[in-house]
Amino acid sequence: MSKAESKGRDWLVAATVISALTVFRFWASATIGLAPDESYYWLWSRVPAAGYLDHPPMVAWWIWASTALFGDSEFGVRALAVVSTAITSYAVFATARNLELGDAIAARGAIWFNATILVGVGAILITPDSPSVMFWALAVWVLADIRRTGTGWLWLLVGLFAGLGCLSKYTNLFLGVGVLLWLLVDREARRWFLSPWLWAGGLVAVLAFLPALLWNADHNWISFGKQFGRVVAGGIRLEYIGEFVASQFGLLNPLIAIFVGIGGWVGFRSLGRRRSRSDGAVVFLLMLSLPLIAYMSVHSFHARVQGNWLAPVYPALVLIGAIVAAAASSRFLGGLAKAAAPLGIVVSVLVLLFFVSPWPTPFGQRTPAERLVGWNGLAKDVEALMETSGAGWIATADYGLTGELAFYGPGTELVQQVDERQRYLFDKVDPSIMRAAALLVLPKERADLRKFRRCFTSLSPVAELERLGPDGPVAVYGVWLAEGARKTILSRGCR
Repeated sequence: MSKAESKGRDWLVAATVISALTVFRFWASATIGLAPDESYYWLWSRVPAAGYLDHPPMVAWWIWASTALFGDSEFGVRALAVVSTAITSYAVFATARNLELGDAIAARGAIWFNATILVGVGAILITPDSPSVMFWALAVWVLADIRRTGTGWLWLLVGLFAGLGCLSKYTNLFLGVGVLLWLLVDREARRWFLSPWLWAGGLVAVLAFLPALLWNADHNWISFGKQFGRVVAGGIRLEYIGEFVASQFGLLNPLIAIFVGIGGWVGFRSLGRRRSRSDGAVVFLLMLSLPLIAYMSVHSFHARVQGNWLAPVYPALVLIGAIVAAAASSRFLGGLAKAAAPLGIVVSVLVLLFFVSPWPTPFGQRTPAERLVGWNGLAKDVEALMETSGAGWIATADYGLTGELAFYGPGTELVQQVDERQRYLFDKVDPSIMRAAALLVLPKERADLRKFRRCFTSLSPVAELERLGPDGPVAVYGVWLAEGARKTILSRGCR
């Protein structure tokens, strides 16, 4: 087979696998119920703003755009998440080409990105990670082109993607630190410190991020305070360190994680030495990823690191793994490399099929699918109680429950969380809804009514409702008729 034929075959294989997975994910995204966080972000999208308590605004903007095209359905909410995974896959392929690694490594990297368990399962979910990972990967793609061609104006494009990434999730601020680390480590790249293009790219990044900065300044820096408050260290908790390492080993895909680990060792060994093309590519990708990895590692010494927090560096990590796999000479490592993609893809597809149609588990074991099931039925039951009880709106004390009841039930106006009102700074509620009684819906295990008795003049039990899964009830909710709401309940909240 000629080189040209081999290149064409590598590209065709990658494109075929990723296209097939994208079609499958579109179907799964339209079939699986929304997770509580997704429905919460859907609430944001009803009133697009420049910022929100929990995150920057990009995820809300994406949902607003996709639901405008496809309607307020599960598919409409998630469509751009699936598209972003396909775009990121291409960015991985294109980055490998810009690093002059060859189409075989490029194709393996793109496929391995889809074979990580985090991406394989999470690709259908719309969260801030969806745009965050995509914009980080696009910025790395352009950085690889700058490294290869020395084209100065491309820094403007890097700045745009980096700024849009920060407008997606504050985690992307670590990319800027990674760029500085690469420029310091790479002797040839240091010349960019003297170029106006580098600083102009930084200015573009700030301008792209400006909406979130201005929103925070106008809201007492509430979002920065919530997210950056996690930086404060507590006591050392060794169990979180092991949990962090184990979760990343599993979410990367254990076989891919082996090659990524070897790649990290290769990268550090290559520092300060004369490097081959592939070792230089590993160092480049590693330096861009290292600040985020280092911060999360330190964070794990005193608090839990959620598995998805390292998602932005997954495109670079799988490419590092693909470089190492291509250089592997042992039959054992070659076998692991061949098995990595089938393992990750099969596991991810099976998990999504389970989410589509969960089946009863042995001994009634709890599964992640329980977060996705039964919401439509619960919302219809609550709506039926509204009609029979004469209630005019629904009161909750949980943002996920609020989103689910609004999405599957009567809509955003008639479902209101009556505590943590800082989450809803974007929302303008007609206060006249409070003239009617409310149905207070609370998870039964957390139904402490003392707080709510201070916000309503009377609370009368109405019913207990079950949210059903394949094994029966996955959660029970208490419902009370709440009358005489305090006038400030939707401004100051129920405290």
